[in-house]
Amino acid sequence: MIKIMLVRHGVTAWNGTGKIQGHSNTELAPDGIHQARLLSVYCPFHEVDAIYSSDLLRAEATAKILANKFRLKVQTMPELRETNFGDWEGKVLREIAESDPQNFEKFFKQPDRLKIANAETFLDTQRRAMIALKKIIAAHQEQENPQVIVVAHGAINRVILCSVLEIPIRRMWSISQFNTGVNILREDDGHFTVELVNSTAHLGQEIKLRDQF
Repeated sequence: MIKIMLVRHGVTAWNGTGKIQGHSNTELAPDGIHQARLLSVYCPFHEVDAIYSSDLLRAEATAKILANKFRLKVQTMPELRETNFGDWEGKVLREIAESDPQNFEKFFKQPDRLKIANAETFLDTQRRAMIALKKIIAAHQEQENPQVIVVAHGAINRVILCSVLEIPIRRMWSISQFNTGVNILREDDGHFTVELVNSTAHLGQEIKLRDQF
């Protein structure tokens, strides 16, 4: 049995303006660093065996703040990167709605049929994400009840949850993933159980944080 804490990175400036990030290598905003620090103090896992992260800066920076608490090194995996949104990256949704209205409608209503120029599909994202997850599980199969943290992104976390819950990608936007939202998955011999989805309980502990840093 392995427990996986799947986390979305902290907020970035692009999150604040509604820009599509994808593979764009944006950094955490000051508020995102603060969110990650809150999560490190109020982390639902008290012991962690390893920390994995997307190799994009916003995810890796979030993971490093968590790693400092547990005195671990972050193991980056390109397979955990956000969906590559191709020609949409760096644009706000309003621009996309005007320039690519048909795909914009599919983005929310039929994400399984979305095909953006120079981008990957959400199915592509799901395939590589699940390969990464299986690699992580295999790396800890000899340990007794290991607990690991995986820091990734909004869309990739959604398609992972769709896969383990056997939900079609068409319904991926039914799963909220806030910045530093926590999901907890348990895997037993190939069977997944989802124990927590998109918890931001740590963000409600703001006042107490001053005593920790």
